[in-house]
Parts: sequence; structure tokens; C-alpha cells
Amino acid sequence: MNLQLDRITVVAGGRKILDGVSTTVEKGDFCALIGPTGCGKTTLLRIMDLLAKPSSGRVLLDGEECTRSRGRKRTALRRRMSMVMQRPFMLAGTVERNVGFGLSVRGIRPTAGRIAGALESVGLSGMGKRNARTLSGGEMQKVAIARAVVTEPELLLLDEPLTSVDQGFKPELRSLIGRLHREMGITVVMATHDLADALVLSSKTVVMSEGRVMQDGDTPEVFNNPSGLFVASFIGMKNIFQAEFREEEARVGDISITITGRRSGAGYIHIPQEAITLSPRRPESSQRNAFEGEITEVLPTPLHDEVHVKTGGVVLQSSVTRESVSNLGLTPGARVWASFKATSVKVLSRPSPD
Repeated sequence: MNLQLDRITVVAGGRKILDGVSTTVEKGDFCALIGPTGCGKTTLLRIMDLLAKPSSGRVLLDGEECTRSRGRKRTALRRRMSMVMQRPFMLAGTVERNVGFGLSVRGIRPTAGRIAGALESVGLSGMGKRNARTLSGGEMQKVAIARAVVTEPELLLLDEPLTSVDQGFKPELRSLIGRLHREMGITVVMATHDLADALVLSSKTVVMSEGRVMQDGDTPEVFNNPSGLFVASFIGMKNIFQAEFREEEARVGDISITITGRRSGAGYIHIPQEAITLSPRRPESSQRNAFEGEITEVLPTPLHDEVHVKTGGVVLQSSVTRESVSNLGLTPGARVWASFKATSVKVLSRPSPD
């Protein structure tokens, strides 16, 4: 199913919950809606599911406007979709009853074979007779997903499905969602504030803040080339600095950083951690930015060490392998040179005005 949102706005209590949201999710895509809590993700999912109506704007499914569909038409459209909520609701009774409920409300007689197939697809084979309310949080979410996919939806909507499960269970559930998307070939929209969900699962990412779309595009593009300060900060980028631009230089604190292209005025720059090379002596390379400084911290992370270098009142953070940290003697108090190419410096736009 192809989904298009056109300038969706929701006003409640004198406040804009959604402010002109537009995006298109192509048939078969996996779209991640990411943003901080309260940015409007759940409201947007409810509008996609035709559970709520916007104050203005249009929802189009396969090119047909259905924003304010009613009666049988709305029912028929909603039967082509399924939604999984953040905290799964379990009916009293067995797992089988809960999975079959998704079929029953659509007027489809649940069969043992169909329910068993759905349970097998989520890794719960043989658990159909269990009391659903005695399951773990992760198992309940699997039941909720089985209840959604047993209907063979064309559009699957997921509202923070990993938030309520234990941390150790998240990778398994994330892998399950990705596998079901690939095997079923359905269109998926998942709201999440966990960046790992978007990076691992989605082909398209929509970043939201305060009811507005801040960036919309292919997931690698969003994470590698954030459109502005908010997106860069939200996805966890380090080395974001306010700068004064003077031609091909960006003045940050007491240092002048060479950039590509001519600019003037104020703005922000981002220097990727992995682009910064550390060495005990001034590098003899073509890198146009080289600054001597003092290491203030060396912080271990799961994949590398993060080395902080203070130079001219500015702290640069570099990602360095543990082997290099040891070989180069990178310890707090040591003097080093931090260098990076002008082409690695990304200029960020300011947040969009209200």
C-alpha cells in the first residue's frame, strides 16, 4: 500500500500537535518516524490508521483520498491495515484467542492453521494454549505482532513496539520485525525514539520535532547528512559548534577552521569524530586543519575510545581504536595534534523558523 500525507495539521486545546506534515511512503518501504517524546508521532500514526481526523490536510492511500472516510468505506480501508501499540493489550484467555481476535473483528473465521502459522512466524510455536496474560512483556509483544500480521495487512503501523520490552529482548524483536517486513513485503511505518531501530530496519526516515518534519529522506542520507542543527543533535552527532563564517573560514572559539565554499554570517558546523586524526607531531599531510591541544578525557565506548582534545578553548572529540590509543600513548594530559580535511566539515542550517 502506498501512503501519502499532505500538509497534515492537528490543533487541540489551542496548540498545534501536528503542523503541516507531508511525506510519502512507497509500497513495500519501511519508514521510521523518529523524534523526541511528545513530537506528534503517535497522533500521526492514528491519522494514518484513520482512527483520528486531522484539522486540515489529506491522507491518500494508493492515490485515493480517504482523510474523512466514513462507514463501510472507512471500515474496508482499515481492514487493510494493522497497528501494534507500545504496550500490547491482552484479552483474557489464551494466546490463540488473542491472535484470532484480529481476524474476528474483520469478519474472518479464525482457523487453527492460520493462527499456528502466525505464531510460528513470531517464534511462539506451541504456545497457543498458554494464558496470554501470564507471558513476559516481550512474548506479549510477539503475540500482538502475530495478531497484526495474521490479517495479512498491506500497511503495518508500529507505535514504539520495543519500548515496553526488556533491553535484552530488543535485538530479537527488532530482528523479527525486519524479517517479517522482508518476507511479507508489506509497507511498514514505525514510530520510535531509538535510533538503532531506524538504522537497522528502515529504508526511509522522517525526523520530527514539535509536530513538524525536520528532515525526510533515505535513512543513510538522514544519518550521514543531517539537514540542520536539531537533526544532527538528535541523532547523536558530536563536534557541533556555533561558528562565524568569513569566506572559506569558520571561526569557532579561538580557532579558525578552513571549510569548502564561501560563506558569511553565523551558523553551525559539524566535524565527524571519525574524520579527526590524532598524532603526537604536526602532520605532514594535505589536511588543511591542524590544531595542537591537550587530551582532557579518554572515554571507552563499545566499539572504540572517544578522545577529547582541548585546543583554543574548543574541545574536539575523535573516535580512535583502542589499539591506536595504546600505541600513540593517548592519555589525559598528553599533547597531540588534531587534524581533519576541510571537505569533512559539514555546515548545518539553523532550525526552521516558526
